Amino acid sequence: MKTGRGPKAATSAKSIREAERRAEILRLRLDGHSLSAIGDRLGIRADSVHDIITRALRAMTQDPSQELLTLELARLESLYAEAMSAVRAFTPLLHNGKIVQIPVIDSNGQTVKDPESGQPLTCVAQDRQPVLAGIACAIRISERRAKLLGLDAPIRAQTNLTVSNDEPESDLSKLSLDELQQLEDLMRKATATDAALLPTPQEKE
Repeated sequence: MKTGRGPKAATSAKSIREAERRAEILRLRLDGHSLSAIGDRLGIRADSVHDIITRALRAMTQDPSQELLTLELARLESLYAEAMSAVRAFTPLLHNGKIVQIPVIDSNGQTVKDPESGQPLTCVAQDRQPVLAGIACAIRISERRAKLLGLDAPIRAQTNLTVSNDEPESDLSKLSLDELQQLEDLMRKATATDAALLPTPQEKE
């Protein structure tokens, strides 16, 4: 279904009339006329005049890159509508210049026959190539639109992790003298090993 928001919509007769009315409203406002006076002159409400002026001023100050983005999205929307029209259209399958007829199959996968003649009923076969081409085109257009809108950007997820040690702390006061001596020996050996791994002053140079 066409939305009417494509590039041609900007040059339609309706769009031109609306542009002329916006220009007239802005001219009257610059001349010092009130919103009510402008509305009475053009046959619209004062709040409608206010909305038209606001939108016009917003469009005047719009970033050029945003304008290009809007135009490109409108073009993609028009192309997408054409691609979907090709997907929905029925194209008969041709073979040697003739339309191909295929048997009619019911929901059980059985061939439907004519009750009077007993001959299988046939129907026109559909050419699936235009459908597949339309689907491929629609996918490419959707990918392009998603890229312009930044929909494919990676989403950052922040996860707060709390690391806890469920093991109870050792109570050194409960160790025996022999166990304390063994712990002291292990700590002394660990300190000596760390010292041996450190570079000497000559190695640092």
